[in-house]
Amino acid sequence: MMWTLATHIVLVAALLQLYPADMGDVEAALGQEPMRRMPTISQIASVMRADEPAPHVGAIPPRKVEPASLGVVTSAVSALVVDRASGMVLYEKNSDASRSIGSISKLMTALVYLDGNPDLDAPAALQGSDIRWGGIQHVSVGDVVRARDLLHASLIGSDNSATAALVRLSGLSEGDFVARMNEKAAEIGMRATTFMDPTGLSADNRAVAADIVRLLDVSLANDDIRAATQLAEVSFAGESGRVYTIPSTDELLGTFLNEDPYRVVGGKTGYLPEAGYCLGTVVSENGGHEIAVVVLGSETKAGRFTDVKALAAWAFRVYEWADEPIADESAADVSTGV
Repeated sequence: MMWTLATHIVLVAALLQLYPADMGDVEAALGQEPMRRMPTISQIASVMRADEPAPHVGAIPPRKVEPASLGVVTSAVSALVVDRASGMVLYEKNSDASRSIGSISKLMTALVYLDGNPDLDAPAALQGSDIRWGGIQHVSVGDVVRARDLLHASLIGSDNSATAALVRLSGLSEGDFVARMNEKAAEIGMRATTFMDPTGLSADNRAVAADIVRLLDVSLANDDIRAATQLAEVSFAGESGRVYTIPSTDELLGTFLNEDPYRVVGGKTGYLPEAGYCLGTVVSENGGHEIAVVVLGSETKAGRFTDVKALAAWAFRVYEWADEPIADESAADVSTGV
């Protein structure tokens, strides 16, 4: 056992000498596509854990049909594009950098809250203790709505006060709730993520891009979260008679990526001064293959959407999937005269 461990340590040390951690930065500066590097210590350790099954077994990865295409320029500090079925990385930029993630944290908050099997049609109201600074408070304190409405305010409008209300409604203290968020992160394979608060207001809510992809995988498998994050707007009425209309912070829903042949499967925005502008999303093409796109630390609010649109369009153009629709050859013959 000791000889095996020693061998692994020597191997890892040798690999780190051959492939320094900042090699991706060197390649980027040279304008080259990042090379497929040997795994880091944490990646080797994760592979060696026999209790964790390998994901995406049997899925056919896409094929790169434009080998010379190296990617697109983005303002994001960290970016990652992954084929959701096979787990194949299609594009990466500083994807192992630990970054503040802002309100992307709310996906985990929603998961933990929904794990308690709450009655989403039960009456609920904001209390004064729920008020949090930052962002927009969409629902008036004391106006009775449904728990589902507060969940929608959190996920669609990124409402910090509504998010705090969900934590209170869970029956857990905020400290216990955050502890459960970190436990859940570990359970679903987010190995480089730390949560310090449920809203994302803490700059110490940090993750790497690959962990956000994993969070998207798990959270969008939940019907309530997926349905909410597909809505460009939601309206509901309180017992006061006031109607609340909440637009989504995800402006991607109003772009070509949410029009045929594409569809936004779901996602979440995030922002803090320390985080920059962030977005994690899943997009499908032709109702089939899906890609997860994560950008962390884009320079502007509009920039994060521009980054994601550019990366998604590039991936769908440069890669070919096994489920791609086959062109009608007879129609092609007529149009070309062949």
